Amino acid sequence: MLEPRQNRSSGCWKRKTRLEKSLIPCCSILCVLTVLLLILYILQTPESDPKDICTSKYCVKSSAELLDYADFKENPCKDFYKYVCGSFYKHAVKKQATTPLVTLTEELENELKAIVVDPIGNRNPPALISMKQFYQQCMDEKKINGDHSKTFLKAVDELGGWPLMKGDSWNGANFDWVDWQIKASRLGLPVYGFFTFSRVKTEAGGSILKVAEHSNEANFYVAGSRYNRIMLEVLEELGVEDKNGTIEKQNGEVNEFMHQIGLLSIPETKNLEEKTLKDIQEDCPSVPWLKLMNSLANGQIKFDNESKVVYGSIQHYCDKLDDLIKKTSPRTVANYFIWSLLDQTYNYLSIRKLYAGMDYVSSSRFETCFEDVEKRFQYVKETVYIRKKTPKVVRDDLSEMIEIMKEVFIEHVKASDWMDAKTKDLAVKKTEQIESMIGGDDEMYEPEFFEKALGIGEFNFTSGNMFEMSQQKSLSETKFFFKTLYQDDDEDWDGFFQNMMQVNAFFVPPLNVMILPAPILNSIFYDYRKPAFMNYGSIGRVIGHEIMHGFEKSARYVVAGSGTIDWWTNETADAYDKKVKCVVENYEKIPFRYRLNGTLTLDENVSDFVGIDVAYEAYLKYVKKHGPEKGIPGIPLKPEQIYWIQTGTWLCFRKLDDSDVDYEEEDEHAIPGFRVQGGARNSLYFAKDFNCPEGSFMNPEKKCRIL
Repeated sequence: MLEPRQNRSSGCWKRKTRLEKSLIPCCSILCVLTVLLLILYILQTPESDPKDICTSKYCVKSSAELLDYADFKENPCKDFYKYVCGSFYKHAVKKQATTPLVTLTEELENELKAIVVDPIGNRNPPALISMKQFYQQCMDEKKINGDHSKTFLKAVDELGGWPLMKGDSWNGANFDWVDWQIKASRLGLPVYGFFTFSRVKTEAGGSILKVAEHSNEANFYVAGSRYNRIMLEVLEELGVEDKNGTIEKQNGEVNEFMHQIGLLSIPETKNLEEKTLKDIQEDCPSVPWLKLMNSLANGQIKFDNESKVVYGSIQHYCDKLDDLIKKTSPRTVANYFIWSLLDQTYNYLSIRKLYAGMDYVSSSRFETCFEDVEKRFQYVKETVYIRKKTPKVVRDDLSEMIEIMKEVFIEHVKASDWMDAKTKDLAVKKTEQIESMIGGDDEMYEPEFFEKALGIGEFNFTSGNMFEMSQQKSLSETKFFFKTLYQDDDEDWDGFFQNMMQVNAFFVPPLNVMILPAPILNSIFYDYRKPAFMNYGSIGRVIGHEIMHGFEKSARYVVAGSGTIDWWTNETADAYDKKVKCVVENYEKIPFRYRLNGTLTLDENVSDFVGIDVAYEAYLKYVKKHGPEKGIPGIPLKPEQIYWIQTGTWLCFRKLDDSDVDYEEEDEHAIPGFRVQGGARNSLYFAKDFNCPEGSFMNPEKKCRIL
């Protein structure tokens, strides 16, 4: 009987020597490179002088990437979109690639995963090491199973014991939920209390403590019968028998208690007024607020009656909560605390398999551990990614590009025929003062960033037990929370990382800031080791586009001091409106299956028209400064021609099926074909570089020029 194909292959591999195993991948790589170089050699035009061709591996890579997009059999003067994207379009379905941007987004997700799952490296910062250790121990299910939840039970005993397990020996005479929550916090045990504490921004730029009612976690309260079944199975797994139905009765009481807490909810108050701990003590007298807050802070900060705090309409909630606790047995409240602890830590215990049937439990251990890492080590992998993608050489290279483009843009401003003298002067100053953020701000690259911003700089685990590691991380999180609670900090890291982890670029007109997130500095957009004509065509076009966003009519207001100013005159605004009419007409005259809206897409189209020539002229300045560049192998084009192809490759698009985005939907961006061709066909340079006859589609007799 023949073995299955995979088994026969596996056996063959096992019979290989170590030397053979190491040589096979090397030979495979060499074969691929040989074939690639042969293809490029065949494609090389006879007229090309080998001395004028760059043969570095990055130039070879650039050629291979370009061949994945362009179709040189097409006529660039007739249909430049097909010329740029013809090959991409032909193979899009096979490669499952709707657009290059979708591919880059998928690559970003995979790179972030790799940062978490790859082995620990010698030069990894402490925060990254801790994150990887947490992930690795979370994935080690055999080790977790071997603990048999003993570490959890030990922690429960330190907390005061579990009534369900201790039975009649548990004494609740002196039980106080405040003391229990304090002790749980000191032990790093994440129980659900009756209040939540968070940090919110103040108008002055600092932060303040926000106190809110307890909110049942979505996972915690489920249908009583299902949760009761899990409760019984968990206790049975831990060796507790329900001989006379007592345990089932207590579990039912916990379920009812959770349900009653959920009924105490009050509407969230949107506008929270700053108050003091003395105020909340008066509104909610059943809670010893000074004792609770100082105990939770554990010396990181000293609270007093005048300590600032914000909270909503909490008085009704407190009154109802006090009534509920008074009529609920201490045993039920204590059981509730333990179940809430278990709800947040079962993934680190041998009993986790009992939760497998619940809707909120992932069937993939990788997904479980990866999501936990994202929550417990927030923004660590993102910081590592940004640093990796934007080292000093990248930031310096892009900074030079931006400065050259600003010089060119100022020349365009001075030559404009729709800005009056006053507006021109202000536009020149505004251009000079444009700030750029490449990857992140300077603070992100400082060694102490992990500690200062994320609170995990020098944090180290002292245990390899998953439950104990969770305890240690919880203690660290609580310490950092109270340590930084009232510190002045105008950084919004949530918003920052949300923007900086997009495959996109931004210009913030009111602040005069251009942002180049690290994920866009990838693949077809940018690589400092590639020829400059490749980078100026792709990321350069994007930069020029973004700069122009700061000089459109919608960007005429900028922040100045405590207010905003309008740096346009009314005469300039009127002249601009007349000037851009041709852009609207250009777009709406394009034959398409539905009517195109040139007004909706005006700002994006104007930025495309201006940015593409600004980037081109900036490249010419770069050549004057650094000298002419060589071509790339296998591409029968001059550097200037390749520049134009690069301006469009990232815009290639093919709809694979009905689930993909359809460009019939309203969008402030033009359809891909127009974005590739519109700026080029109205450029002063494109037709010259491709020898397009006047009157051809890509060289109209009348060009629409804005700046």
